[in-house]
Amino acid sequence: MRRAAIIALLAAARPALAQPAPPAPAGEAGAQPARAQAAGDPAPAVDSPAPAAQVPAAAAGGAAGATTAPPVLGVPLVAPTPPPAARPHRWFVLPVVSYLPETGLGGGLSSGLHRHVEGAARPTSFFATALFTTEHQGLLDLAADSTLPGGTVLGVRARALDFPDRFYGIGPHTQDAQMEHFTRRSVELVSSVEFPIPGLNHLRLGPRLDLRAEQITAEPGGVLAAGGVSGADGSSYLAGGLSATWDTRDRPFWPGRGSLIQAWAVFATDGTARNGAFSRGVLELRHFLPLGHDRVLGLHAYGEQASGAVPFTLLPRLGNTRFLRGIREGRYRDDLVWALQSELRSPLWWRFSGTAFLAAGDVAPSLSAVRIDDAKVAGGLGLRYRLTDEGANVRLDVAASRFGVQLYVLVLEAF
Repeated sequence: MRRAAIIALLAAARPALAQPAPPAPAGEAGAQPARAQAAGDPAPAVDSPAPAAQVPAAAAGGAAGATTAPPVLGVPLVAPTPPPAARPHRWFVLPVVSYLPETGLGGGLSSGLHRHVEGAARPTSFFATALFTTEHQGLLDLAADSTLPGGTVLGVRARALDFPDRFYGIGPHTQDAQMEHFTRRSVELVSSVEFPIPGLNHLRLGPRLDLRAEQITAEPGGVLAAGGVSGADGSSYLAGGLSATWDTRDRPFWPGRGSLIQAWAVFATDGTARNGAFSRGVLELRHFLPLGHDRVLGLHAYGEQASGAVPFTLLPRLGNTRFLRGIREGRYRDDLVWALQSELRSPLWWRFSGTAFLAAGDVAPSLSAVRIDDAKVAGGLGLRYRLTDEGANVRLDVAASRFGVQLYVLVLEAF
């Protein structure tokens, strides 16, 4: 069993309400929070290093990957006052202190802003997180997600990190004894624009752009130091492609009903990728079934595949704060990952809700090599505290797997 995961303490500022601003004129959008998931989901983003939590999802489809809402650790000690409906701005700021076996003691600041734009179906959201740990891991994550009055959705995510990490090899059967340390230093930008498709309600389609530069420092004597893994000596690339979203959810942060289907694919050529041409793609499905009395059953399916000279830090990974909670981020990685999970969400009292979740998934070198009977399984219980009326929550999850128990404290949902 793995030693105890997170112990988090948080002394926090009261989520606050900004002064009302003049409503944006019709046809004009205000700033919007970057989508952690292919332009449709506020959750954290690509290749997220989760220093104790998830960095919400694919930017603009998962900004570079899957992951997700910035990894925020913290619990506000003072409840936010529900703002009058007439006021278009709602925001929060949370100083945070955390502890994880992977990160040691960490501290930082997280903030978020919802801005209602006249004529837009959903509010614009901004999230920012800065975190530093005693293991010398630093992260700055900025995300904006904006829905314009005409239905066009803009997603942007920018991230800079300096992150000592662990590599266990590639494949579904890697052992703890294979673990070696390395440090990632990278900057990345993921953006997407999805336009509504006339005649097809709830469907959006548009271009996606990924830009990234990364430096890797590996410990001597390991597989990475030997240079036998793509991207072990660093990488840089510009990749472009398409992003599509079909969304019928009643609200993006804490859905009570509806479905979300997201897909994106990007391609980097020999001329735009230092290590050689590669491609990456994601297909994600979410469905939220109301059970009555404000209880909701969430169902989630996720698949990601990569091919070509993909840097190892961008390979699909199993185990993070979005799916397979309870397994360390990046514990398994390969050319393909699949995951299925369910989560029961139920109100408890005031701004508090409870969850119970169960997930299964695995990695494989190809679709034909997937073995359902050898899937990894994890599950657990969670507690939610609502920060904003839009449903942005602080979440605390206690998850168990074959590796023991992990604790996650962050902002925004796994899905």
